[in-house]
Amino acid sequence: MSKVIDFPTPPNVEVINEAHFEKFEDAALMLMSFEKLADAVEVVSEGGEIHERDDTHVGLMEACMALAVMFRRRTGHDAQKVSADHLDYERQCLMGGIEIKSLPIPLRPSALKPLPTEAFRGIPTADLARVGFNYISQASENIKRNSPHLVELNLARAHSLDAIGALVVLIERLSGGVASIVSSETPIANAPGSETLQ
Repeated sequence: MSKVIDFPTPPNVEVINEAHFEKFEDAALMLMSFEKLADAVEVVSEGGEIHERDDTHVGLMEACMALAVMFRRRTGHDAQKVSADHLDYERQCLMGGIEIKSLPIPLRPSALKPLPTEAFRGIPTADLARVGFNYISQASENIKRNSPHLVELNLARAHSLDAIGALVVLIERLSGGVASIVSSETPIANAPGSETLQ
């Protein structure tokens, strides 16, 4: 009779990196970052020291990763790269004796373009109202979560502009007026004053 030895299976180790924090919504990441930073402030306030790889240091690294994830979601850029670019710019200004007016944060332009208002002109009136409503509903869905990713924000932006385009045409038809276009991207309708559209 042979003896069977059951070796315990090693526990699953989860790597804590930026990809780990992608699973969480912004509100959870903000709270976690606040708690980690508050813990670090408390340690220092009480005369403690932060040592490499101790709990406080690891907490600070986790807060940095969480903030980097939120930054990328909102801007489409890497926080470390933008921070390094700002530091280089500050050095150049210091060496050149130039006053730093601002350090802009780049935003990646949306690849999604709204439809031109003309795309809605051939749609029957009742369908036009539905189209406008559907675009507004889609925009609402895209921003309903508390941490939409950049692509969802871009979709919400495009859908809301498409809804405005459809509603401009609808208002023109119902009021007999002409919509004034403030810019090529965001049409604005001149709705009748105090009257209601029926």
